[in-house]
Amino acid sequence: MWPARAAIRPIATWAMVPPDAIAEADEAVSDDGDLEAHVLEAFAALERAQPPLGRWLRGVIEPLRDDTAQALGYFLAIVVFRAFSGAFGARMRRVDDDALAGVQATFEWDEELRRGAADEVLESDDLVAIGQPHLMAFVREQLEAALEPDEDGDPAEVDLDAVAGVYRAVLIEILALGQVLTSPKGERARDLLA
Repeated sequence: MWPARAAIRPIATWAMVPPDAIAEADEAVSDDGDLEAHVLEAFAALERAQPPLGRWLRGVIEPLRDDTAQALGYFLAIVVFRAFSGAFGARMRRVDDDALAGVQATFEWDEELRRGAADEVLESDDLVAIGQPHLMAFVREQLEAALEPDEDGDPAEVDLDAVAGVYRAVLIEILALGQVLTSPKGERARDLLA
């Protein structure tokens, strides 16, 4: 059941990214000898396919001073994009500037709704996880791995604010890509949610 207080709209079941598309995207990004060069090339492909979204993601990720958070950001952005592409192919349209701004505003509004409600048990990321459970499980697994203590049990040396910024950007990417999908019947997800 979708909560009554939510700015983020429910995600259509036909827009849910299946586990096999996520596994294939993860393998495609991770399965290369020169991972850094492969990631840069894969991110450039994301920018060509989704220019406004790619530009925005680069603007969030590139300035990060923490290498772990930056690598995590690029990796997750690419896997999310490839998972959507692999699952939906030609049904995935471009995210334009207006759609991206709308998703950002909706996400911020939802965060504000939840921030001011002491009785609210769900966070905005939980709503994304309800609609994209497999993709969010993968994203959360990667976040946990980046934050794992080292062999000595010492906390990971990573900027938590930078990781939180990456996580938020990936949530917005997931919502934006989900919004530009057309259904198997040719309807646009954004039109169905309006």
